[in-house]
Amino acid sequence: MRAVADALRAADRIALVSHRDPDPDTIGSALALGLALERMGKRVSWHCADPVPDAIRFLACADRYSQAAPSADVDLVVCLDFGEASRAKFALPAGPKVADIDHHATNTAFGDANFVDVTSAATGEMVGRLIDALGVAWTPDMATAALVAIMTDTGSFQFPNTDARALERAGMLREAGADLQAITYNVFRNKRFEALKLWGFAFSRLVREAGGLLVWTWIEDADLGHAEASEEDLSGLVEQIARSKGMRVALLFSGVGRDVKVSCRTSAATPSVDAAALMAQFGGGGHVRAAGALIPSAGPDAQLAIRERVLTAAREALDRARQPA
Repeated sequence: MRAVADALRAADRIALVSHRDPDPDTIGSALALGLALERMGKRVSWHCADPVPDAIRFLACADRYSQAAPSADVDLVVCLDFGEASRAKFALPAGPKVADIDHHATNTAFGDANFVDVTSAATGEMVGRLIDALGVAWTPDMATAALVAIMTDTGSFQFPNTDARALERAGMLREAGADLQAITYNVFRNKRFEALKLWGFAFSRLVREAGGLLVWTWIEDADLGHAEASEEDLSGLVEQIARSKGMRVALLFSGVGRDVKVSCRTSAATPSVDAAALMAQFGGGGHVRAAGALIPSAGPDAQLAIRERVLTAAREALDRARQPA
């Protein structure tokens, strides 16, 4: 953390980069840190190859995100919540130094300065510590952005990664003026009608195997048109699939064009499967309980073959987990 803090203090123009297919942790962390840096007199820009999800556009300065890569004349590029440069989707500029702030176990330490804590529940929690180290006073807008990052990556403090640090930081952010009601309404209680229709297609195809240990479904490209929905509307669906009683592995397959997107959630209950290890077999990664992969596909037939490969790997992982120690 000290190395990243020193790099931030030394820089004047700072570009903050969120990962492709952004979630609230990458966006909230970047917004909280960027607002803090502006209070230090820094010139800040925010970048993400894909649009900010509708549910968190209420956050202060979310409208300042650019989908273009940072320019080469910035002093420092800060990547938040991703473990390898390719997750930015666009190429990072070659000239500036890179700082990396992340909590994924698959992090490759690709930055010139790396603040990586795989025990942290959320990058937003780490950014909270970093802002304190920089000596910046919290504002309600900063606190709201950091709290939405922590709340979503802990599943509203329901996931096993919820620890004392996450809860203590959440309490500090509330005291600093974080708008809990705005987060609750926009993120958890305000799902688009089109999204609900899209989810219906997935629920209608739900498959249960191995006595309920493996639960999976898929979204077809045509579903998006029938529901008048977008890929962004898939956000949160895999968590609902993972609510199935007795689930140990939950998988959601989706994809538009040549890529198959796999979202995976696992349970800590026995037999337990490492989601990150499962997705790593297909070039993906993430956390023990939440991970994903984006697998290139040459067409519908290839997509079906990819689905079967992933399902076979999940079945084998469950079989291994059921073997006596």
